Amino acid sequence: MYRLTPKEEISTRVRALQERLAQAGLDAAVIVQNADLFYFAGSVQQGVLVVPADGEPVYFARRVYERAIAESSIEHIERISSLKDIPAWFGKRGITFNSLGFELEVMPVTTFSRYSALFPQARTADISTPIREIRAVKGPSEIEALRTCGKKLSALLSDMRTQIRPGMTEMELQGILQGKAIAGGHTTITRMHAWNQEVGLGCVISGPDAALPSYADFPTSGKGTSPYVPAGQGYRLFEKNEPIIVDVMWAQDGYLVDMARTYVMGALSEKMTMAHELTVKVLRDIENAIRPGAVAGDLYEIGVEMVSHSPFAANFMGPPGYNVKFIGHGIGIEVDEFPFIAKGSKTVLAPGMSFAMEPKFVFTGEGAVGLENAYLVTETGFEKLTQMDEEIISCAAGSREP
Repeated sequence: MYRLTPKEEISTRVRALQERLAQAGLDAAVIVQNADLFYFAGSVQQGVLVVPADGEPVYFARRVYERAIAESSIEHIERISSLKDIPAWFGKRGITFNSLGFELEVMPVTTFSRYSALFPQARTADISTPIREIRAVKGPSEIEALRTCGKKLSALLSDMRTQIRPGMTEMELQGILQGKAIAGGHTTITRMHAWNQEVGLGCVISGPDAALPSYADFPTSGKGTSPYVPAGQGYRLFEKNEPIIVDVMWAQDGYLVDMARTYVMGALSEKMTMAHELTVKVLRDIENAIRPGAVAGDLYEIGVEMVSHSPFAANFMGPPGYNVKFIGHGIGIEVDEFPFIAKGSKTVLAPGMSFAMEPKFVFTGEGAVGLENAYLVTETGFEKLTQMDEEIISCAAGSREP
C-alpha cells in the first residue's frame, strides 16, 4: 500500500521554498531531481515542478501523468508531451520569469542547458543549498517514516548475531541482509546527493579488507568485488577473532536510516577492544551536546578532542592518511543530507533535524571497529532512532569450532 505525503506537509514545504526564492530575488524554481520532486511534489513521475515565488506550483508530468495525479497533492498538474509545452503553458497565461533557480549541484550541464533554454530571457541561479536547508528539518510524516526505518534496521542488525558463522563470506552475509530487508519492506533504493558516491544497501566488511581505503568518502570502504565496484563487501571469508563491520541502511516510504555495529566470532584483541570502547565514549560525549542551537561543527570538535588524547588519534575516521573530516551526516530522503557533523560546519541544529553519527577506528592491515547510530533533534535534546546494544557483538557461531 502506497504511503502518500500529506497535503499540508507539501504545502508547508512549498511555502518555505517560496520564501527562500523571494529572499534571493528569484521569480521561480525549476525542480527536476527525483529526491526534490518527491519532497516538494510527493511524486517522482518523469516531469518538472515549477514553483513560483508568488502563486501556485505547477507539476508538469510527461510520464506518467495518471500516476502523478494519484500520487501528488499539488493542485495544478499538467500533462506534457515535450518540455516546450512548459513555457507555452505559462505564455498563454501571460506569466514570464526574469530569474529562475535550478538544482545546479546535481543537474548535468546538458540537462541544465536544455531546461534553461526554455526561458532564454531569465537569469539563472543555484538553489541547491536553500533546498537542502529546507529539507534538513523533518515534518511529522517524515519523522514517522524515520522512526519506522530505525526500528526495522535495529531489528535486522540484532538478528545478524545469529547469522554470522565461520566459512561465510562478506557477500553471503550481505545477501542474507538484503533478503531479510526486502522481505521486511526495504525499497532497495538508497539515494545519495554527492556526485559519484554510490552506497547501495551499505556494506559488510571484515578483517584487513575493512581497512582498505577507496574512492568513496567513507571512513571504512572495504575492498569490493572488482575495480568496477572497489568498495563494500567482497569475497573474503570471515575468520575468528577479527572485527566484522555491518554498516547498512534501511530505506522505506522515501526515507532512510543508517546504522553500523561491530561483530566478532571469538574475541577481539585488546587494542581493537579499547578502540571500540572509545567510539562509544565519543558518542556519549557528543550526545551530551545535541540540542537545538548547537553548532554541528562544534559537535565534531568534541569528538576529535576526545580522540586526540588517545593512542588511536591517527586511526580515527579512516586509515592514516585517508581520514575523513566528519563524524556524522544528515539522513532523510538521501543519505548525505544536512546537517553534517563535520569540521567547520556552521549548521545550527533545530528540532526535526536528523543525522547519523559513525565514530570508527581503522587500522591498516588489521581491520576496523566502530558503530553508527541515527538521531532526531527534539525540542529538548535528541531521540535515538536506532536502539540496539552498542558493545562488540559476539556471534553465537563463534563460540563453536567449525
